[in-house]
Amino acid sequence: MKILFVAQNFQMGGIQKALINTLKEVSLYKHYEIDVFTFGEGELMKDIPPNVNVHTGNLLLQLIATPFAEVKMRKNVWHLMLRLLCMIVVRLIGSNHLYSILLKAHRNDRVYDIAVSYFNDVSHNYFNQGTNLFVDKFVQANRKFAWIHTDPLKADFHYDRCVETYKNFDRLLCVSEACKQNLINFLPQYKDKIQVVYNFFPIKEIKDLAWQYTPFEKGTIDLISIGRIENVTKRFHLIPLLCKLLKDSSICHFRWRILGNGPDLLQNKRLAFELGVDDVVEFVGECNNPYPFIRQSDVLILTSAYEGYPMVIGEALILDTPVITTNFAAAGEQISDGQNGFITSGNVEDLYPIIANVIKNTDKLQRMKKFIEENQYTNQKAHEQLVLEFDAK
Repeated sequence: MKILFVAQNFQMGGIQKALINTLKEVSLYKHYEIDVFTFGEGELMKDIPPNVNVHTGNLLLQLIATPFAEVKMRKNVWHLMLRLLCMIVVRLIGSNHLYSILLKAHRNDRVYDIAVSYFNDVSHNYFNQGTNLFVDKFVQANRKFAWIHTDPLKADFHYDRCVETYKNFDRLLCVSEACKQNLINFLPQYKDKIQVVYNFFPIKEIKDLAWQYTPFEKGTIDLISIGRIENVTKRFHLIPLLCKLLKDSSICHFRWRILGNGPDLLQNKRLAFELGVDDVVEFVGECNNPYPFIRQSDVLILTSAYEGYPMVIGEALILDTPVITTNFAAAGEQISDGQNGFITSGNVEDLYPIIANVIKNTDKLQRMKKFIEENQYTNQKAHEQLVLEFDAK
């Protein structure tokens, strides 16, 4: 069976990591022959299994699939000028037209059994698009799948665009039951196409990498948050505010480490300094192997406004680290409230007392860790879901 996965890029990110994990799983099936077409590249390219055939877009496609900040960091004037030119052109003719022109050049004659558009196409972004368009218009396949990684209601999916885009797809695969239900509510005419395939996790690899080094000396209570540092969806700016409330309540015996990079990093560092909490908040930056940090921490805290099925929660549970999370759509599919973590409404007033209570009552942490150890995370359900969809006749 010939299967094509289409990706925007392999930069560090949740969807990219989910794709890497999916490729590692499906490449183990001997009856699957896997191709990947990626518009751009990125540091996660090295993690693609060796038996997967990888094809990359031409220079222009690579540039528009690469975050602008990353292109600037390369200090290649020619690449920067081309990227700026693309930004001008897309405002003149629209991103759909530009992608159509660029993607048409990558059409080939190969016929696939399944072609998968693995990335969300959020219509109000100029770039970060095109995988649905490519699979729909420029790939020959017996069946076409689109993977949905987020809550379509919270992520502001464009209704008319989705109706038009998904009409030629045979399956819309959601990463959680909650996202599936929200997509059915959003696109009821496509309810028979909508199914669930959970994210895969390389469990043994995560556990091995977690012991690769010791990132810090254990303190009284060590908290951790991980993700792209942008405040609209990930809301990392709440962390200095929460630390201020904790310190004002004389709770100072903790350290909150934040792993990741992004456009709001400097703003959040400045906020931590202005609030006088830079002694308890540590901005670690980008980290290729975050698992030792997760293993060594007492609690992972997710502050996101919305999520699909966040990889970092599964990774924390694999490493026996309890989780405090906001109440995104699928939170209850990963967290049993009060057993392996806590689910909060997500506002500061709700997050603060739960975090404070956990810091002051470490026996609760130990009970949660024991529960996690006794209920080990597995990929069994995801395997069943994927095989059901891929091998269906």
